[in-house]
This record gives sequence, structure tokens and C-alpha cells, in this order.
Amino acid sequence: MAHRNLPRSRASGGFTLLVALGVVMVVTMAVMLSYRVVGREADTQADARRQKEAFFAAEAGLAEGREAMRLRTPITDETYNQVFTNLQNANAVVAELGLAGANPPWMELLPASAGDPWNYLRLTPNDMPAAEKASADGEVYVDYPEQNNVRYRVFVRDDVDDGNPLTDVNGQVWVAAVGEVLSREGRPTRSVVQALIRNQAPPIIVSPGCPQGGCGADNTHSPSQSGGGTAPDISIELPPNP
Repeated sequence: MAHRNLPRSRASGGFTLLVALGVVMVVTMAVMLSYRVVGREADTQADARRQKEAFFAAEAGLAEGREAMRLRTPITDETYNQVFTNLQNANAVVAELGLAGANPPWMELLPASAGDPWNYLRLTPNDMPAAEKASADGEVYVDYPEQNNVRYRVFVRDDVDDGNPLTDVNGQVWVAAVGEVLSREGRPTRSVVQALIRNQAPPIIVSPGCPQGGCGADNTHSPSQSGGGTAPDISIELPPNP
């Protein structure tokens, strides 16, 4: 009759169960750690992408703001006083929390709508040609991003060149643009850029050739035009067009 050691057999089975549970726990922890690392890396890449989008939106707003200032400034004016006056009459002084009461005041340069002051860089697929909604082989895209979460605002303010923050004396003002990318989590990503622009009156006209260096209308150098004496003109012959 065979004899079995029941307590030792039970102890061996219990140890095996503990080892199996330990292995399962270690594998589970490794999977959870890997999941957290992958999720954190994805969040980091998404933040970096949103930061670039916000920066490019701010740069686009800054370029649009500089052009708006140029178009709104009379060609004979040497300062931006007329632009400041028009903005004040249009109630463009920002009265929002955080910007209200600033000295010099922030003025909305590119107002959008009364309810939402942001300008959106939206894409409208319905108004786009079919070639832009298909690949090079003519395969139509299943979906097209409308980019509804990228927006920007542009402000202008005086550079404190005199005692009055609403007047411009030296023909220089600050233009600031804020780019923002909205996310599903509700935490926007913002980027702010600004530039000190200067009014050039009258505007500089650059023509081809060398008229600015003392050349005549026929692109021949004349020292007398540049104040260099009375030496004879030197003709510059250009090769014929092919």
C-alpha cells in the first residue's frame, strides 16, 4: 500500500499557486507600465503638434495684422494716430478680464464677431475643388479635416513713446498675435508672438537695375547722379534675350 505525505503535497501546490499569481502580477504591472509610457509619449507628441499649430496660427495672425495696419494707415501719414483714432471710435479697446485697464490699452485689430472675438483658420471642404480632396492618383479621401480648433487674435498697442498711450509720435507700435489650439480635454495650447512695426512714409520703391546707386532710367551708371564727379557715363550692355 502506497503511502502519501498529504501535508507536503498541499504545501507544494500552494507554493505553485503563489508563484503563478506572482507571475501574473508582474506581467500585469509590466503591461500597465507599458501602457502608461505609450500614452505619455502620445500625449507628448500631441502637445508638440498643438504647440506648432498654435505658433503657426499666431504667425499667420501677426502677418495679417501687419498688413491690416499698412492698409489702414494713410500713405502720407508718418504715425499711426489715425489708426488709433479709428480703433477707439470702433470700440476696439479690449475690456476683457486680464486685459482691461492696461496702460497702454490693448486694441482688437482683427475683430471677428460680437459673441466670439477669435478668428478661425477653418477649412471648408464643400467650397474646395475636387482635386484638393483626392490623392494624386484621383482616389477621393474618405474624410477631410475641417480644422475647427485652430484660431487666433491680433492686438495693437502703443510703444509708450510719449505720455499719452492713445497717440503715436515715433511711428512705431506693437502688434501682438495669440494663436490657440483647442483640445477635447478643454485645455487649450497657446502661443504668443509680437513685433514692433514701423511706419515708412513715404513708402520705399525699389526698382530693378541700379537706379538707387546712381544709375539712370536706361540702367547706365552716372557719377553725376550719385555725387561722384563728372566722369563720363559707363554703358552696361546686356546680352540679348535667347
